[in-house]
Amino acid sequence: MELRDEKGLTETEFLAAYQPGIYPRPSVTVDMIVFAIDSLANANLRKSADQELEVLLIQRKNHPFLHQWAIPGGFVDIDESLDDAAKRELREETGLENLYLEQLYTWGAVHRDPRMRVISTSYMALVNKEDLTAKAGDDAMDAAWFSIRLTEKQDGLLLQLYNSEKDITIRYQCVSSPVDPVFLPLDAQMLAFDHVQILYTALTRLRNKIEYTPLVFRLMPEEFTLSTLQKVYEAILGRKLLKANFRKKIAPLVLDTGRKESGVNYRPGKYYRFNDQYTTGF
Repeated sequence: MELRDEKGLTETEFLAAYQPGIYPRPSVTVDMIVFAIDSLANANLRKSADQELEVLLIQRKNHPFLHQWAIPGGFVDIDESLDDAAKRELREETGLENLYLEQLYTWGAVHRDPRMRVISTSYMALVNKEDLTAKAGDDAMDAAWFSIRLTEKQDGLLLQLYNSEKDITIRYQCVSSPVDPVFLPLDAQMLAFDHVQILYTALTRLRNKIEYTPLVFRLMPEEFTLSTLQKVYEAILGRKLLKANFRKKIAPLVLDTGRKESGVNYRPGKYYRFNDQYTTGF
């Protein structure tokens, strides 16, 4: 026997008469923060290449924020889940599937989008840059990799994005606490919407997680030297690490492949790979 509410309606009767259009409904989007590592050309050939953390941005082709750079993303279709929308957007922006994908945060400030009420769920993806080429989707003018750095200054945090090929610099200064940051632009170029806050949150999450998980290996090629791996950690964390301490901590996570670098002007390093049998805490 179906239960009846105070109006005497069963659930079947209630749903048949329900009118969802009487309530305002926000639009829902997903935003994709795609991180990768790039090897920098090194003027000193007697040292291994430096490593740099990069993020994929797109240049908007339409209003609002016409021509400004933004995190790639899009609207969620009415018949797909958030995760499916994120995977679709990632496939459309990078051409890749089955990548590491982690839900980051949901952004719901009332006026975050000048068009209408839009609630966005952000996702963080980690990719090996060698596997893809940045490309602009139908709603973007351009797509490009930007180096990303977050450094501490006497007057607060400084977030910097830079693309050397296009000579584009985007900088923000944090004028409040790191727990609840407010970023002020320092250049004419700015990120669209609230994407600077989203990017800061993703970078903070990445920094925290590589301290206690093997997440960093999602950014690495199949084989790598310990020197390169340490430089990747340093690029993400924004600080130098002691070599001995780093190698002691990382030892359970890597396996010696028995191969070494060749054709270099410095002492060849051993190649290692991720120990996929690693299961204990980091």
